[in-house]
This record gives sequence, structure tokens and C-alpha cells, in this order.
Amino acid sequence: MNPQPHTWLGKYRELLAAIALFLVLDLGVLIFNTYTSHLIERDTAHINTAGELRVYSQQLTKALLTLRMEMQSGDSYQTSQAQLSESYSAFSTALQHLQGLTLGSSGPGASMDPQSRELLDQLVETWEPINTGVLPVLNAATPSAWDVDDAVNRAVTRNVRLMQLADDLTRHLEAQAVSRAASLRYIQLGAIFLASLNFFFIVFKFIRRLLESDRQIEAARQETREILDTVREGLFLLDRDGHLGIQQSRSLPELFGRPVAPGLKFDELIAQLLEPEQQEAARDYIDLLFNRKVKPALLEELNPLREVTLAAGQDGRRKGPTHLSFEFTQVLEQGEVRALLVTVFDISRQMQLARDLAGAEARASSEVESLLAVLDQDPAQVRDFLKSGEDRLGMVNQALQDVQPEARAYAELINFAFRAIHSIKGEAGALGLLEVSRQAHQFEDLLTPLRRRQDLTGDDLIPIAFQVGELRQKLAQIAEVLAKVRRYQEAPVSQHPFVELKKQIEHLALKVAEDLNKKVRVEVNFPQQAPNLDERLLRHLHEMLPQLVRNAVAHGIESEAERLQAGKLPEGTVRVEFATTTEGSLSVSVRDDGRGISCARIRARLLELGHPHELVESMSERELMATLFTPGFSLQEEANEHAGRGVGLDLIRDMASRAGARIRLSTLPNAYTQFTLQFQPAS
Repeated sequence: MNPQPHTWLGKYRELLAAIALFLVLDLGVLIFNTYTSHLIERDTAHINTAGELRVYSQQLTKALLTLRMEMQSGDSYQTSQAQLSESYSAFSTALQHLQGLTLGSSGPGASMDPQSRELLDQLVETWEPINTGVLPVLNAATPSAWDVDDAVNRAVTRNVRLMQLADDLTRHLEAQAVSRAASLRYIQLGAIFLASLNFFFIVFKFIRRLLESDRQIEAARQETREILDTVREGLFLLDRDGHLGIQQSRSLPELFGRPVAPGLKFDELIAQLLEPEQQEAARDYIDLLFNRKVKPALLEELNPLREVTLAAGQDGRRKGPTHLSFEFTQVLEQGEVRALLVTVFDISRQMQLARDLAGAEARASSEVESLLAVLDQDPAQVRDFLKSGEDRLGMVNQALQDVQPEARAYAELINFAFRAIHSIKGEAGALGLLEVSRQAHQFEDLLTPLRRRQDLTGDDLIPIAFQVGELRQKLAQIAEVLAKVRRYQEAPVSQHPFVELKKQIEHLALKVAEDLNKKVRVEVNFPQQAPNLDERLLRHLHEMLPQLVRNAVAHGIESEAERLQAGKLPEGTVRVEFATTTEGSLSVSVRDDGRGISCARIRARLLELGHPHELVESMSERELMATLFTPGFSLQEEANEHAGRGVGLDLIRDMASRAGARIRLSTLPNAYTQFTLQFQPAS
């Protein structure tokens, strides 16, 4: 899943800000360098131009002097006049360049500093008289001697000053250019320093993020390792090429009974674990799992590796589990199956339990069949069979104890035992006692190979003694069933309606007390003269009294330690009293000497269950006691097999209503609780 944009920006905000600052700093330095370079280039041009003024001034003066000398000597002066014109033109052009006349007010001269402008103004002021004197000479085809002398005098008297001003301007412009270059260097050094700091900041942040990311990755890996080292199931990823992933649970080699290297082909793994038919089915299923179009529910149903029996090793044995279950979960990325998460379970114990359960069910079924067969036979014949079978087994057992330690005696004993067991098997089969017949047949299977051997030893007789005990146990079970049937047939029928009810109550109370680790004594008192009760009332009593007794033991009677702390006997008492009146009504009370019921405890329990505080506080004692009979209410915080679900008293109230009986509750905290059922006589 891709991170949200704001999360991504928040995570790298500092790095992005540092990179933006670095780019802005570089751009600023670039702009400043460009601008400063332009200024230095302009200053260089100014310096060159200012230097040229000095040269042109000398050439102009020299040309004027040469022109005057040539005119005085009568020589040709056209060359001197041409040099004068050239020098004048060059000086004027340079001066105009400095003044900005060629480019207007936006030219280079317009940006001069005040001192340069002042020097330039002085230079122009010094030049102007020379310019006035030279122009008549240049404009005349044949200049007059007087104009030439005037121009020479003007040039000679002002040339030194003009050269000095040009030199001052040149030096000032050079100093300005040097200052600009120094500023540029300082700015560049500062920018380089700031850029370096920013670079180190970026590197620091990047390394810090990298280290933090590495720590998080390592922490995640550590958690993954701890999980994979802890889970008992085998876990690994299987890519589309059929290779096992790097991350694997520690239990995987133990489950497979061999080391499992990362990158191992799944085909190579199952080739050593499964039978060829299972291998082919597994390969086809893996190919099907990487098909996104197949429904997951169908894939789960088609899984051929849900329960597999592992192949035995080369020695016919196998270390580790014998049965495994493979579960596959598709790992999706953008709608495509990128890999499979494979979970391997050891189901050897479950399979063994299933086999044991099936065997136990088969044995139980067989035993039931045998017991039913006993009821179908003549008891006298069954008793005769049991007696004769026990006698034969007794003789075999005695022979095992008295046998002489020699091979011939061992062989005679085995033959004797075989005849006795075969006889038991035949009689059991005739009587339909299939379980006894089957047990005897297994005994014969044990004896048959021993009868053929000539090298018998005393150790060979040990399994015989065990089988004798098993068969005697089968006969004893059948004998016990016969005895119970006989006692049932001979037991006198009780005419008192409360005798069986008393047995049930006592048995239930002791069973509940045992389950809850309590001690209890049950007292049931009923009149010797059986009352005349109809079947409907007796049925209601059989339903209601066990509930009240269970409630008394579970809720009323305290634990042994609690009773001793309260100064009571460690054994609690539950007393059930039956009483009749002359009108024919019946009163039954169930009283325990336990913790009793307090209204404060009921009120606190109602508040715990979330009932409104104002309502609970306003309830009377009678109303509080009545809540004990509401559905789902129980004073016990944790439910167990016998109490805590808020059903018992609610059920008793419903039963009493259907039976037309009244129910009364009386209690004293830390002393007793008594429920009384009042049944009206039938009209």
C-alpha cells in the first residue's frame, strides 16, 4: 500500500526544506555572480576607456605640436592634420562613452558612482577649452597659424591636468573593480560555506533518516524473527517460481523432519515428503492458486494438502510428525497473486485421536452389542459360561506360574492355553458375546505363531499373561452386568413416593459439592406415611427440588476456608423438609446454613450490571429479593457448570407458577437461606 502524500511530505519535510534552501542559495549565488561579473566587465571597459583618454590626449597634443612645426617650416602638414583628426575623434568617442552619450542615460556612464562622475566632470571641464581650440583647426581646410597656435597653447597648458584626471579616474575605476571582485569572492566563499553547511545538514539528516529507517527495519525483522521463532506452525512464502522465501518459522525443519534452505524449490521439498500421487496434485493446486480468477472458497475446498500422510524414510521410519496440513493464503499486489503464504500444521495428534476415537467407538459399540446379547440369553447359561471361562483362564494362569523353564514345557503350555481359549471363543460365539469372542480370537492370533516355534523362551510367555488378564476383564464386565440385572429384578418396589427423590437429591448435592471443592451434608426428612399425591405434583417436585438443592450448594454453602473463617463447621448442611397438612397441602423447604443473601450485595451487583443508580437505590428489600428470580440475574460473577448464568431461580419461579405453587424466600446474612414451596391440594 502506497503511503498518503501528506504522510510522505511530513516524513521528509526537513530534507525537502534543506534541498530547497540549497537550490535557492545556489540560484542566488548564480544571479549575484552574473550581476557582479557584468559590473566587473563594465568596470573593465571603463578602466580601458579611461586609460585610452590619457593616450589620446598625448597623441592630440603631439599632433598639434607637429602641425605647428610643419606649418612654420613650410612642410606638408596633411599627415599631421590627419593624425590630429584621428586623435581628436578617438578622444571624443572615449569621452562620450564614459559620459554615456552613445547609449543614452541607460549606458554604462549612468551607473557610475559619485566620485567617478565627479572626476569625469572635471575631465570634461578640462577638455572643453582644448576642444574649443582644436575644432577650428579641424574644420578648416587650411588652418590659420593663429588657430593652430591657440590650439597648441590650450593643449599644452591643459594636457598634464587632463592626463592626471584620466589617470585618477583610471585608478579609481580599478579600485572599484578590485572592491567588486573582493566582494564577489567573499560572497562566493560565504555561499560555499553556507552550501557546505546545508550539504552537511542534508547528509546528516539523510544518514539519520537512513539509520532510523535501518533501526525500524531491524526492529521489524527482530519482531518477525521472534514471531517466527515462537509460533509452532510452519510459516514461509512461496513465490511464483516455486521457491521458498528467506523468512521461515523455526519449527519448519522440525515439522518436515529435515533442514529447509531458503530458495529451495517446493517440488524438491514435497518430493521427499509425499507420495507421487500427492506430489502431482500439489503441483496442480499451486498452479491453480496463482490464478486470480479462481474463487478463494473453491480453492480452499480443492486443497489436496489439507490432510496428508508423510512418506516414511529410507529406513522405513520417520522422525517427527506423521501427518501435516498445508494451508495457502494468496498474497495480492495490485490485483495479482504475487506469492503464497503457506502455513503448515502438525495434525499427527489429531489424526491419532480420531483413530483412537473411532476405535473406542467401535469397542463401545461392540461392548454394547455384547451386553445386549447377554440380556437376550438365558442368564443361567451365561453364568455357566462365565464360570467355565473363568476356570479355564484360571488354569492357564496357574500353568504360567508353574511351568518349568524348558522349551518342551513351554510348548505344552501354549497348546493347553490354545485349547482353552478356543473353547471360550466357541461358547462366546454361540451365546452372541461378540466382544469376548473377538478378544479370544486375538488371543489365538498371539498363540498360533508360538505353537510353530521350537525355540521358545520364558519371555515369549509374557504377552500370554497379559492376554489372560484382558480376557478375564471382559468376562468380569459381563458378570457385573448380570449381577446388576439380577439385583434390579430382585429389588423390592418402594411404595413411598419420596424415596427415589431423596436418592436423587443426595447424589446431586454431593456431585455439585465435589465439582466446586466444597463439603456438604444432605438431610432429607419426609413423613413416614406417604401422602396421597397425584402424578402431576410428583413430576413438579422432581423438576424443582434438584434446582433448589443445586442452588443451595452452589450459591449458599461457602468454601471450607470461608466457613472456617466465619467460625462455622467446614462441612455445610442442606436440609430438605417435607410437611403435609390435614387439608392435604404439601410444603417443601430447602434450607442451607451458608452465607445467606444481603440486600446490599444484591444492590451492588445490580450496579455492576449497569442498572440505573437512582432506580437501584430506590428499591425496597422486597423488590431487591424479587430480582433474584429475574432472567439472567446472578450474584455469582463467574459462571460455572452449576451456577452463574441467572437461570436457576427464574426456572423455579416458572415451574412454581405452572404447578400452582407459592414460593417463599427467607434469609439471614452469614446464617442461612431457605426456599419454601407451598403446594395446594388438588381440587
